[in-house]
Amino acid sequence: MTNLAYAQDMRYVKVRKPTADAQFAERFLVDAVTLFIAKLPEQQKLFQIEQVEITDKQLMNFESYLERGFFDVNYFGTSERLEQSFLPIRIPLFAGLLGHRVSIVKEKNLTLLRNADIKQLKALPLCQGSIWADSDILEHNGFSVLRVSHYEFILKMLDADRCVYFPRGIFEGEFELSVLKERFADFTLVDDPIIYYPFPAYLFVRKDDVELAQALQLGFERALADGSYRTLLEQHPLTHKLFPLKKWQNKRFIYLDNPNLPEKTPLDNPAYWLKLNP
Repeated sequence: MTNLAYAQDMRYVKVRKPTADAQFAERFLVDAVTLFIAKLPEQQKLFQIEQVEITDKQLMNFESYLERGFFDVNYFGTSERLEQSFLPIRIPLFAGLLGHRVSIVKEKNLTLLRNADIKQLKALPLCQGSIWADSDILEHNGFSVLRVSHYEFILKMLDADRCVYFPRGIFEGEFELSVLKERFADFTLVDDPIIYYPFPAYLFVRKDDVELAQALQLGFERALADGSYRTLLEQHPLTHKLFPLKKWQNKRFIYLDNPNLPEKTPLDNPAYWLKLNP
């Protein structure tokens, strides 16, 4: 670990302010970054979180907001492309659990998806974001992926039976469904089978922001070592329903390859990963 280069003045770290429709995920980012900064040594007072609202709605994805400096840190499921464009903090956020996928479906397709084997799952059309790394992974593994430019369009396509299911991260599906039920009463969640591929989410900062990357890396490592990051996972509204992890052991898991997993992914560090099906 490179020694942290400390600034002499207060550094404000811009993080997206949680919004009503995605507050748990965005709140986790704020809470995690706040925790990591709090774990820094005496110089922690030189970093302070600044929650910012996005007022320019013209940009289509959060990568653009990060690149243009609307905020200083965000998390994404990693890929070679992202790691070339931004500076990753290579410790899996969510302890690697993002790679476990449950599915949002219409109630009429609930039994269909629950009973589907891997061949049938691949044949059923699913919706994913057009530039999401998940789309590349699922296509590589032979799934019928409909790439959609915007999250809202995915919901409309699912509602219109253009696709049968919408895979989501295992901690994303339930809270998203609780919001979507107000508009799509017949949407429900399938958590068996669970699709899994190694797909860590990382914190990313801009390439030239080495100071912030080093600070977050150090703070994250300390939070792992003292158990406070595990506590955050167990207590946070976004992730607490994953625990205890043993409740997932009897689920059916479908394992896929991730051909775009960067070579520097720390798969050999067990301290970074939690498993649902040991």
